[in-house]
Amino acid sequence: MKERVQHYKNIILVDDDSDDRALFTEAVNFVDPTINVITRSDGEHLMEFLENDPGMFELIFLDLNMPRKNGKECLTEIRANKKLSNIPVIVYTTSLNPVDIEETYNLGARFFLRKPSSFEELKETLAVVLDAKFAAAEKTRDNFVVGKKLVMA
Repeated sequence: MKERVQHYKNIILVDDDSDDRALFTEAVNFVDPTINVITRSDGEHLMEFLENDPGMFELIFLDLNMPRKNGKECLTEIRANKKLSNIPVIVYTTSLNPVDIEETYNLGARFFLRKPSSFEELKETLAVVLDAKFAAAEKTRDNFVVGKKLVMA
């Protein structure tokens, strides 16, 4: 695995699937064991949590399809909240629906990451996404959707 520039200390994953949360956390720990991963199971829990400690997180990974409050609703609230609006949000979903991609781009997501189909691919993708050079890249429609093609490039 390539050496990466240290950037993130605290990230949060919001996903209603407990297996996805566990795999994601394990993959991040493989890529960089110094990153603290906090997880939440739905959007309501995320927003309550962020209200109590808005400055702690440098990055949010956000599933779209969740009960109670979905990812698009959370993204809208995050961007409207002055205390939270600067936190980059990466949509982390199984969807490749063009409507979801367009809406989350317009709502202010930083990247749209399709959930990889294997643990190995997840580790490879996270190694790229968590790299400071990648995070600093200018957001464009061409680089908004992240996946295996990006890692293999």
